[in-house]
Amino acid sequence: MTTSSEPQARQDGKPTGIVLSWAAVVAAAGAVFAWAACCVLPMSLALAGLGLGGLSWIAGQRAWITLGALGVIGAGWVLTWRRARMCRTDGACPAPSRLGIGLLCTATLLVLLALAWRPIIEPWALALIRSARG
Repeated sequence: MTTSSEPQARQDGKPTGIVLSWAAVVAAAGAVFAWAACCVLPMSLALAGLGLGGLSWIAGQRAWITLGALGVIGAGWVLTWRRARMCRTDGACPAPSRLGIGLLCTATLLVLLALAWRPIIEPWALALIRSARG
C-alpha cells in the first residue's frame, strides 16, 4: 500500500521525477536541433560535403517542438517543487534527487538556447560559416 508521503515510482522502480527529467532533456535537445535545422545545420553539413534533406520538416515544426519541451520542463519543475514542498512539511520522504534537479537545469538551459537561437546564435554562426567558405 502506498501512502502520499512515499515517492511515486513506475513499475520498473525508477522514480517518476527522474524519468520526467530525462524526458525534459531530450525534448529540450530536440528543440535546439529543430532551431538549428533551419539554416546553420544544413549549411554546416554542406560545407563538410554532406547533406540531410529531412531537416526541412523538423525546421518547420520547431515552434511546436519548443512548446512541447517547455511543457515537459514545466511539468518537471512543478513535480519537483511539489515534492520538495511536501517533503519539507511532512519529513517522511526524501527530497528530490540531485540528478533530477541537474537534468531539469540542463533542460532549462537547452530550451533557453533554443529560444535564443534565431536572434543571437544563428547570425553569429552563419557569419562564421560564410567566413569559413572563403
